[in-house]
Amino acid sequence: METKIENCKLQNARCKNSKEKEVIRMKRLIGLGLAILLVCGLSVVSFAGFTTQDVTITVAPVVTEAFTITPNSIALGTVDVNTSTGNVTGLDILNTGTITLTFEKTVASITGGWTLGTPAKDVFMLKALADASALTPWGSGVTTGQFAAVLTYNDLTDNGGSTQLSLDKAATQKLWFMLDMPTSVGSGTSQSITVTIKGTSV
Repeated sequence: METKIENCKLQNARCKNSKEKEVIRMKRLIGLGLAILLVCGLSVVSFAGFTTQDVTITVAPVVTEAFTITPNSIALGTVDVNTSTGNVTGLDILNTGTITLTFEKTVASITGGWTLGTPAKDVFMLKALADASALTPWGSGVTTGQFAAVLTYNDLTDNGGSTQLSLDKAATQKLWFMLDMPTSVGSGTSQSITVTIKGTSV
């Protein structure tokens, strides 16, 4: 009887040990599984990458270069030789286009026999400025705004003579001319001087 009891205790102990071992083994397997999942997860994070690709967009605006000068003629009347005269009211330059313009000037033609240069017999000097007001004084001997040779462009500047006129869309400025008459003339023929103003976009 005692032996049966001892055998039963021994068997219970073995069963208990077996269950404990099974639990330990299951815990180890679960732990190993979690470890594998963790390593896999870290591997995904560690080795995740990305790539990029640029897209270049180009576009060109439709632009219109246009401007007006109002009025577009000046009548100086009868003027003494060896004096200076000009328009007393500024002409209006208005950028009617869609792009910024910078301006230059030239004498395009002279009808009547005079020539452009330093005042002398039948030689006159012509000057132009683009500013809110005319240069004062702006008579004989002042060369600010002087035109170069016929058909040769130079900058249309402000009173300082160094800043070229630049007008944005819809912007406006006053235009002034000063004519230094010849020191003497060979005849009383009327003269017609055609000036060209050029607006250029970048």
